[in-house]
Amino acid sequence: MPISVKDIQEKEFSRQKRDGYMVEEVDDFLDQIADQLSVLIRENMALAEKLKAAESAPAPLFAQEPAPAPVAPAPAAPSGDPAYDEPSYFKNLELAMRDTLIGAQRIADDTVADARKKAQQLVSAAEEQAAQIAASAKAEAETVKAEAEGIRKSISGYRTAFRRLVEGQVKILKDTESLFD
Repeated sequence: MPISVKDIQEKEFSRQKRDGYMVEEVDDFLDQIADQLSVLIRENMALAEKLKAAESAPAPLFAQEPAPAPVAPAPAAPSGDPAYDEPSYFKNLELAMRDTLIGAQRIADDTVADARKKAQQLVSAAEEQAAQIAASAKAEAETVKAEAEGIRKSISGYRTAFRRLVEGQVKILKDTESLFD
């Protein structure tokens, strides 16, 4: 089961009578991790929504149709001019509008493709950053555990040496008891 921001914020550690972790430091560190994880989750969700919106964009209108050569629309002639050819004027206008629509569709397709690419890059970067933060936190936790284990071993060694010293002194006192009589 993945760890959530709430799990990090609500994590309680058992307390030792002595030589435990500094509670404030552990709490501060967990708060920092929770804040960073929260930011990454929000970024990831926003990017996922952008990607979903980009994927649900309408399909290209003229995807299979090759673009005809651009045709400049004919200038409008006065309606009383006998040289005015209405069918060719509207044909040129239709071609010009078609070229404009095809160009707009290409720009829209390029924009959607760029947005998808950027969204994927941002998601990858966010995932990589989250992995680095988690790895760093894990490494730091391992270091703290190793330090704690070293301290426990030192304490145990000190106790053993002290016990031997006291036992040796007791033995000397017992052996030399007759000296003071």
